[in-house]
Amino acid sequence: MDPPGELMTDIPVTGAVAEYRGQRFRILFSGTDWVALNVEPDVELPDAFARGEAPAEPGHYDPWAKVRRSALDGVIQVSASATIAGHTVSLRRRLRDGRIGVEFVGPPQVAREIGMDGDQHTGWTGLVDPERLQDIRVEETRRA
Repeated sequence: MDPPGELMTDIPVTGAVAEYRGQRFRILFSGTDWVALNVEPDVELPDAFARGEAPAEPGHYDPWAKVRRSALDGVIQVSASATIAGHTVSLRRRLRDGRIGVEFVGPPQVAREIGMDGDQHTGWTGLVDPERLQDIRVEETRRA
C-alpha cells in the first residue's frame, strides 16, 4: 500500500519512506540532517523549512518539502519485488502512466525473453504494465 501523500496505486516500489506525524511519505533525496519528503504543496507540514520540485520523468516533477531528521518518527527501507513469467524482478519506480520500472539480475536470454533492455555489464531494466507482475513481495526494514 502506498504511503499517504503519494499517487495511490496497489503496486509498491523499492525506496526509503519516512514516518512523519502518523503518515508515511516517500523520501526523494536527503542531506546529513534533513530529508526531502514527496508531498504535495497543499499538504501542511509544520516542520518544513523548504519546498520545491525535483525532476521525476521527462516533463514531470515531484513536489517535495524538507524537514529535519529529528522531526521524523522513523525511516523505513522498503524492498519490493515480483515475478514476471516466473523470474524475480525488483520494483524500482512508478511512472505516471501506471507502468512500473523494474530491474532484473539474471541471464541475458531470460532478460530478453521477459522484455528487459540492457546488458550483463550495465544491468537489465524495463517498464512493465502492472498486470504482468505476479507474487508481489514487500519487505520493510526500520532504520535507526
